[in-house]
Amino acid sequence: MSTDDYGQGVTIASLTDAPDASKLAKDIVNGIAQRSVMRFASASARGATLTAPVDGMATWLQDVDRLDVYNGSAWVTPQPSLTSTTSGLSVASGWSLNDFFGFRQGRSVTIDIYLTRTGGNIVATGGNIADTVVCTLPDGWCPTHSTITSCFDTGIVHGGWVVGTDGICTIRTASEDIASATNMRLHVSFLVTT
Repeated sequence: MSTDDYGQGVTIASLTDAPDASKLAKDIVNGIAQRSVMRFASASARGATLTAPVDGMATWLQDVDRLDVYNGSAWVTPQPSLTSTTSGLSVASGWSLNDFFGFRQGRSVTIDIYLTRTGGNIVATGGNIADTVVCTLPDGWCPTHSTITSCFDTGIVHGGWVVGTDGICTIRTASEDIASATNMRLHVSFLVTT
């Protein structure tokens, strides 16, 4: 018997084999099914059916909506690729950019921003600063479902900031003044819906 042209090891019946349509159909289906994404109601249903899985088999578990791949010793869920960016951040007037990193893996996004205040002092009046826009995140790196709240740190002053679905980053609270030439670090992690 020969095998398929794609190097997948699917056996093809030969014209010299004894005629047996049932065996021919079963051999074709068995050869292809184990190389496709097989669907099971649950992991226990998969375990009852696939008693000797082989490296590279892929299954979809319907009860948890999850793709798993057999790695030769266990069923594992493939991790989405990690993407990153260091560009596209738009800095507001009165600030300069020292560093920017965005990391995304699947639905999880982490943003690290390092700015310096180049404008005048931001004065804490009545124990708080006025809302001040510091930057805007690049397209594709913004929250998708609501405003996200986090904290910033200057090394001297600590406060809160928010990032909206439009990517605008606004510092909102600080109990002390933020002086000109102060370095500020902003960090946030959030989940996106797409």
